[in-house]
Amino acid sequence: MANYCSHSDVSAFLQVSAFHATDTTPTISQVESFIDMAEARIEQLTDHAWHTNNALEVTEERGRVQRVVTNALTNTGRIQLKHYPVVAFTQHATTQNFAQTNGNLKVWNGTGYIEYLDSDLATMGTITDVTNKDFWLDAQRGIIYIDKFNIFSEISDAPAGVDAYISYKYATATTPKDIKLATIYFTASTIAANDDLNLMAEGDDSMDNATKSQKFEEMAMKILKDNKRMGRNITMARAIGGFGTGKVYP
Repeated sequence: MANYCSHSDVSAFLQVSAFHATDTTPTISQVESFIDMAEARIEQLTDHAWHTNNALEVTEERGRVQRVVTNALTNTGRIQLKHYPVVAFTQHATTQNFAQTNGNLKVWNGTGYIEYLDSDLATMGTITDVTNKDFWLDAQRGIIYIDKFNIFSEISDAPAGVDAYISYKYATATTPKDIKLATIYFTASTIAANDDLNLMAEGDDSMDNATKSQKFEEMAMKILKDNKRMGRNITMARAIGGFGTGKVYP
């Protein structure tokens, strides 16, 4: 759907006339399909989504519950998710709505897995709304807190040591400028690689289109590497802990 950049961004970069729906080569829809492919490639390289419309889905991620150090008499459990920011639990695919239902947060209680997202069992809050809540979510850091969680009796016999299963969607809401530029470069590379398009005039003192395509590709990769976007080197939440790691701070 061309979320990281627009077809007009690509035409401006290539310094060509604006793409039209039917009377340009390539057309708007063709350029947007190239952008979609560039976005998919960036998501694979970075292991992250850079727009909420491209949010990546995690199904039943295995989690460990840690005990949070607080001054309260009751224990608070903390589950550190592998990815963040969290934009939705998976039953809410189109809105940033963390309301309960469908049991996408299942936590072992000593005898079975409680579905915390079932509104009949627990009340959910956010990181700024925790009073009288059974659990709450720090969406930006990918952390779920569980109130009054007896960690010692409840996770010691969890099946296969799995304290919780969590399903959610994650993405960065606003596309960073470096990701936008890398998307433009990858898209421009695809367009320039097709010599049959004759999109960019080649003069005696300029690079041929094949060379331009290669240079655009290299620049896109350089942007991702220089900004440490490759692999899991984007800013990530801390690795999940568990019973054996002791106490943690909120």
